[in-house]
Amino acid sequence: MMPKILIIAVAEFEQAVRSKAFLIGLLALPLLMGAAFVVQAYGARRDTSERRVAIVEHTGVVGGHLIDAARAHNAESTSSTGQRTGPHFLPQLVDPAGRGDEDLRLELSDRVRREELFAFVEVPAAVLDVRGERPRVQYFTEYPTYEPLPDWLRTEVGQLVADQRVVRSGGDPVAMRALLAPVSMDRKSLVVRTPDGRVSIAEKVDVLRAFAMPAIAMFLLFALVMSSAPQLLNSVIEEKTSRISEVLLGSVTAFQLMLGKLLGSVAVTLVLAVIYVGGGLLLAAQADYVGLIRWGLVPWFALFLVIAVVLFGSMFIAIGAACSEVKDAQGMMTPAMLVSMFPIFLWLNVAQNPDSAFSVWLSLFPFAAPYLMLLRIAIPPGPPAWQIVLSVLGALLATGAMVFAAGRILRVGLLMQGKTASYREMARWITTR
Repeated sequence: MMPKILIIAVAEFEQAVRSKAFLIGLLALPLLMGAAFVVQAYGARRDTSERRVAIVEHTGVVGGHLIDAARAHNAESTSSTGQRTGPHFLPQLVDPAGRGDEDLRLELSDRVRREELFAFVEVPAAVLDVRGERPRVQYFTEYPTYEPLPDWLRTEVGQLVADQRVVRSGGDPVAMRALLAPVSMDRKSLVVRTPDGRVSIAEKVDVLRAFAMPAIAMFLLFALVMSSAPQLLNSVIEEKTSRISEVLLGSVTAFQLMLGKLLGSVAVTLVLAVIYVGGGLLLAAQADYVGLIRWGLVPWFALFLVIAVVLFGSMFIAIGAACSEVKDAQGMMTPAMLVSMFPIFLWLNVAQNPDSAFSVWLSLFPFAAPYLMLLRIAIPPGPPAWQIVLSVLGALLATGAMVFAAGRILRVGLLMQGKTASYREMARWITTR
């Protein structure tokens, strides 16, 4: 039995790695990720346009302050060679000159539509009042998703208004600002007693970097599974339509054929994992991020990778066996893809509170365990050992059940031509001996 399964696995592996699709897929993921980072970084630096904003203010102090603050901001956003390194803000004071609010708003809105202005702001006089209900500053623009300008206005106007309120209350704004300065807090790791009896120095924890390693591990696992498992569906349908499967079933059983395909897919995925992880380690070494890597995570990554490929691969094999054409399989793939992807939608909730009841139960769910339990293991201090064992056992049992069900479906579906089985028929194939 095993030699036949291994022959099929080797054939599947060789067919996959020798194809152009494998080479394209091998290069596509790092290229797309690299391009996304480059484009995002380039776009962030290339916002160097002038943003003209009209200031309609009734306080007598905000307008002049914004003009001075804009000069300082623009100077900071200009390099020593005179090139802009960020957006430049150009506030323009607008005198209402007896015009009503609605007429003035319409006039300025028309100027924004003609691109003479980027936005305009209304600052009511009562915003400086110390007591009573204060009106809100109004910001009008045709580009509501642009954040740098409103963020800058919010900061500058807020600081000036706070200082003016302190002055009106008889206080010193500089002293008050010092009194109300926020207290900084550093996040530190726990200390331990060293072998020589001294207490170690706590290291500063970078929260962003602490999130990076678990997220990278989980998303890499997801990308590897999705790059190999769905391909099994196309492989089964292709063999069905070309009637190669009928020839193969003359030499092996349907279950042996399925196991061979799964082992071949696992081998392809492990090759991709070695390449991607190796490349990631080289990049981490160059960026001095090797200290972030938890080497104890590697065996868990490999284990959950194998489980996920077999679990979801058998699911896609079953769908391929039940369909005669790829277009028929697309509708049946939707539930399978949702099951495969739903843990990814919840990863941030789990990462932010990995020990909550929600995170624990979700990471024990077999179809989410490969992703979310790996995520929890990667976040210090990690889950208790019994949760890891229970998660692995549950995933293995679900994988065994899925392999058994897929084998039953494959046994009947490979010889079925011209129609797509319903879910009821697939359930009957599973329960029929």
